[in-house]
Amino acid sequence: MKHEMQARYPAPSEVVIRMMTDRDFHTRRLEALGMTRYRVLDHAFDGREFRIRIERHVPVQMPGLKGGAETVVVNEECWNVSTRSGSVTVEAKGMPVQMSCTTRMSDDGDGCVLSFDWDISASIPLVGKTLEKFIVTDMGNRAEDETRAGVSLLDGYR
Repeated sequence: MKHEMQARYPAPSEVVIRMMTDRDFHTRRLEALGMTRYRVLDHAFDGREFRIRIERHVPVQMPGLKGGAETVVVNEECWNVSTRSGSVTVEAKGMPVQMSCTTRMSDDGDGCVLSFDWDISASIPLVGKTLEKFIVTDMGNRAEDETRAGVSLLDGYR
């Protein structure tokens, strides 16, 4: 399933790319979201190419599941500073789902827009499409909180 999302930041892309290519931003954003069970698996930045791979425990709220279900998610985010584009891959351990997207940022007035073009695929016969739709809805619900957390950290990069 293809799905497009956007996030608006009240700063030019030169500020937002500085933030997105800072290892500490990624961990501070997780903490701002109340996530304390995570670890950085890998990180590299040579001034041009940035990559971070983080494992985190994410609560799962699926229809029919009660209580505190969670899954372990490994998220890899990459950015190219000059093109202000990149990619995200997400691996939810134990779930037959593949998720990846291309990312790009563009200036828009006094701010910038981050665009995410997702490709989500669940390999479960009969219910795969239902799971994909659930994931898209869940991503939309979480995206607002993630953007808000990112915006709250912007001042340190201006």
